Amino acid sequence: MVDRRGLAPCLRFTQGDPSVVSCRSQPTTIKHFHRHPPLSITEPPALCRLFSMRVWFNRHFPLVYRVLRLLREGDVERRLTLLCSHRHRFFTGFAAADEQAIEPRGLSRQDYVQWCLDFSLTHRVDVFVPHHRVHAIVAAKDEFARHGIRVLHVADAATLPRLHHKGWVYREAKGLVPLAESSVIHHAAELPDALEKLWSQGLHACIKPAVSIYGKGFYRLHKPHEAHRKRHLSARDWAARHAPKGACPPQLVLEYLPGHEFSVDCIGDAGRFVTGVVRKKSMLSDTQVLDRHPTLLGHAARLIERFRLTGLVNIQFKEDSRGQAKLLEINPRPSGGVAMACLSGINLPYLALCGELNGYATLTIPEARLGLRVTEVSLPVILPHV
Repeated sequence: MVDRRGLAPCLRFTQGDPSVVSCRSQPTTIKHFHRHPPLSITEPPALCRLFSMRVWFNRHFPLVYRVLRLLREGDVERRLTLLCSHRHRFFTGFAAADEQAIEPRGLSRQDYVQWCLDFSLTHRVDVFVPHHRVHAIVAAKDEFARHGIRVLHVADAATLPRLHHKGWVYREAKGLVPLAESSVIHHAAELPDALEKLWSQGLHACIKPAVSIYGKGFYRLHKPHEAHRKRHLSARDWAARHAPKGACPPQLVLEYLPGHEFSVDCIGDAGRFVTGVVRKKSMLSDTQVLDRHPTLLGHAARLIERFRLTGLVNIQFKEDSRGQAKLLEINPRPSGGVAMACLSGINLPYLALCGELNGYATLTIPEARLGLRVTEVSLPVILPHV
């Protein structure tokens, strides 16, 4: 744990116990952590101010480093103390936090929620932004609230886990936004009929788990007479690899979308669209364009309203062979590319936090700088000793 004075007490947590057993302070380079080049965003608007508070992000993807940096960029008055915890000592997110902690391993779902509550009390957390075990933590948010700890969450406890199931999202979004043709299968024997449904319409086919991240488990499916390519499988080959006994976790068999991919980073307020930035991903390079795309912002607004989303979310679309953008997925969390969206001049994580705590009606949204081509580069950082 590193305090804001630049001293790093050596913390060691026992299993399930967040208490500190050693607090020997030692010099550290924490004072240098935020001396890397600032992100190109505007100063926060005058009505977007926060009282001093401690904000905790528990175990998360490495993208939380970007979120913490953006919060620090917006917090020009240094009202926020940012805490980050993870089970790995050398987690990237620690470099952008004011205080760091190691999480215990091997806890059950219930024990982990209890550990989070104990940690919040011990470390005087005002706002908790959960990721790991988020469904269980949101279900227990009233217990945190009884202790004065606010748990931020994108959707209610019933909706949140369902947003990760793309088949459920597609059913609920039918008629709201354009969707790819798709079927959900639970057994390899269902795959031929699902494929024939697509091929009979002249569509190419692909398959991916109904619940997955980062494109894991995605394959193009080709007809038996077609040539084999990278990430292409026949139905028989896919079944042999992923469903050798027939049964399989829910899989989406859907129309392959060959066009540009769009990522919409946006903020909702209990179902009301607040603001958003569209990123168009290049098919030829690692660059993206901050795009003027009112149609996709309209799609995002309808989805936010349908699922009553609050805070920072990411919604992805991809073009079909005719250039129509169709829904890929809704991510109830910040995206890995959120920092590129914020080069528009709209600091989405900071505005979302201000809106949650002060009310979204208090926000002043700056005009977005669009048409910019953006990318990301790797930067060296110093990791704290935790």
